[in-house]
Amino acid sequence: MPAPAPPFVEPATAYPGDDNYSSVNHVADALVTPATAGHDADCDPFEEESVRAVPAPAVGEARVEDDGGEAGEAGKSSTVLGDTANMSRNSSGFFQGIKSSKYMRSSKEKKPISELAPLEFSGRFAGGLRADLLRRVPLYVSDWTEAFTGGNCMKTTASICFLFFACLSPAVTFGAAFADATDNQLGVIETIISSGMSGLIYSFLSGQPLCILGATGPELAFTVCTRFTEEIFSFLISIIFIVGAFTTLIKLYLADPDVEGDDPAAPANRAKAFLGTLLGLFTYFTAMWCRAFPKRNEATPLVRKLVANYGVTLSILLYSGINYGFRDVDVPCLDMPDEIVPTATLNGTGESRGWFVNPFGDETASGYDTPGVGFIFFTAVPALGLAVLGYLDQNLTTLLINRKDHNLKKGGAYHLDLLVCGIFIYPICGFFGLPFTHAATVRSMSHLMSLMTREDSKNEHGQTVSKVTNVVEQRVTHLGIHCLLLAALGLSAVLTKIPKVVLAGVFLYMGVTALPGVQLYERLWLWLIWDTKKYPQYDYVTQVARKPLHLYTLFQFSCLAVLYALTKVPNPYISVIFPFFIAFLPLIRKLVPKCFPSVWSKEDLKALDK
Repeated sequence: MPAPAPPFVEPATAYPGDDNYSSVNHVADALVTPATAGHDADCDPFEEESVRAVPAPAVGEARVEDDGGEAGEAGKSSTVLGDTANMSRNSSGFFQGIKSSKYMRSSKEKKPISELAPLEFSGRFAGGLRADLLRRVPLYVSDWTEAFTGGNCMKTTASICFLFFACLSPAVTFGAAFADATDNQLGVIETIISSGMSGLIYSFLSGQPLCILGATGPELAFTVCTRFTEEIFSFLISIIFIVGAFTTLIKLYLADPDVEGDDPAAPANRAKAFLGTLLGLFTYFTAMWCRAFPKRNEATPLVRKLVANYGVTLSILLYSGINYGFRDVDVPCLDMPDEIVPTATLNGTGESRGWFVNPFGDETASGYDTPGVGFIFFTAVPALGLAVLGYLDQNLTTLLINRKDHNLKKGGAYHLDLLVCGIFIYPICGFFGLPFTHAATVRSMSHLMSLMTREDSKNEHGQTVSKVTNVVEQRVTHLGIHCLLLAALGLSAVLTKIPKVVLAGVFLYMGVTALPGVQLYERLWLWLIWDTKKYPQYDYVTQVARKPLHLYTLFQFSCLAVLYALTKVPNPYISVIFPFFIAFLPLIRKLVPKCFPSVWSKEDLKALDK
């Protein structure tokens, strides 16, 4: 009796429609014996580089040769499909015999939950959540200890100080906006408490504690798709922060109509506008100078590190002190509540409402009773839009934090983060009448960058590029930031000495530093370079021709312009389109290139989305 043929090695399965697909691949994939099923279970059929060892069939059974040749007769047996020596490999009878053999492998084997990627579909009940827990729970202790090991203590402390001011200013700003929009039903006190409470819960229970929760100006949105949507969203948030900073400075000249007149108050108003402009701009320039200080040769490495880490905090303290020296100029400072009570008051008494929101209605300062429990079902319809916005906003920011070029080691946990928000944070906000919080993009990116270590290196084209070499991935900064934020409610006497223009300079710094690495921003700069030989040699520049590259930038920038315009429309019936336009961006990205196949090839789009 002849000895069985030795095993042969066969590449990972290709599927119909793939370039490497052939009938031989399909047949060979079926030739896995039960005896080797345990060994083969760890082989992922979706990994392109995986390789399986497939034992040859025993005597009397069909076999496919490794070189893609014809199937031969392995022996004389009634179980053989007949004389297969001259049978074509495309014979339907041959395939029918193979499909009915005991060696056929199921194509629906599921990957173990522990091997799932953060956004990979599991096909199981709560599979994504279980995968998040398996990924993050073993790292929970190191999430707390890493802040104090490996020389990370200075960086984490500096991050807490910087992000405290970076989170306090938006909380106060948006709180004042909420008060105007809701007729004082919500205000600064609710916004600070909501941000602080959300941060405390999130620091202990979230899967990605590098994200910072907070109330946002326009409740921005996201859908998990290609880089196209990510770039638009990230750029939009940065623009909002930058424009908001300059708006604060410009208002110094517009708030007092007699800045340039002959009124006796005109000199004082001019002085206030001039000093405020200097304070805001110099806060920004000083923070940027401190950020670049480690690349200079002055001072010792320790001093350079201290200046870089604490640069924003030092800028705030420096220019707040300078403003205090010119306090007779009366530059507008931060507004903080004097007592910790709800903003809304009861009609006729002037007393503040209780913290718990009665679903059956309370008499408030607005001159009418709040609707009863039946109105909850009516408000569920518009609330659906807010729910979609919160879902999208939360996920986009988390995805931006977890991008591959940030070189994070611990991975994300999207399902766990949403569960924490849905079970713990949002119910508390609802029952106590607090603004809902979501992952805030610029604050989260600033938090991430404050914990980064970057190094410059040369790429293959000889250009200097900056790459992330390490990120202090921990929970201590998140906890510290929001503890200070809640403590700020009792420090109003001190915080009211900080000029608003100084915090506007911090806003400008956060918006500008969030732009590098945004591909849309980089491609817009290419419009200003007339000589194509001087283009930075990014991967997409070398892989995509100039015309489709610039047309894609124009297409993407047009979507950005529409989104920004929607955030500025005063009519609420028009601005409500904003979240739906965000939701349709992936569809727009899919359809427009298909309508113009002569403009963008599949290879172009793949290079731009990489």
